[in-house]
Amino acid sequence: MLKLNVGLSRKVGQPDYGSKGAMVNVEVELTADLLKDHERLRRQVRGIFGVIRDTVDGELGVATGRSGGGRLTGPPSTGGPPSDRSTGNGHAANGRGSLPCTEKQVRALHAFSRRAGVELAEELRRRFGLTTAEELSRRQASEAIDRLKERAER
Repeated sequence: MLKLNVGLSRKVGQPDYGSKGAMVNVEVELTADLLKDHERLRRQVRGIFGVIRDTVDGELGVATGRSGGGRLTGPPSTGGPPSDRSTGNGHAANGRGSLPCTEKQVRALHAFSRRAGVELAEELRRRFGLTTAEELSRRQASEAIDRLKERAER
């Protein structure tokens, strides 16, 4: 067994020079065979970290701007709790986010990008501000697969 400890702490400014913060640490056990498959290990860590990041951001009432260098974008303009609208990066503004893409989706993305004659990394950077298929949410991956499939069929 392999123990993985992932944590995140964030603090955001409030009006009148105040601030609020949230912190979470999670320890999980993974199978040791992940050490032999670096991509699978990265996907597992990214998925766990994504859940933690979304949880902390949800507690703070902020949305994560992943494509903007990981900066926090601040609370929704209503001043109230986050809504269920999408932030455009595969994560809901409500802090719950969505699940990381599956291995099958990653394989499909690579296959359809080859068929369409598209450089996958460039397409992902342009559309989502990400560099690898493994960074996508399931929703983003599904959208990208549909677009690449369409292009490949033309």
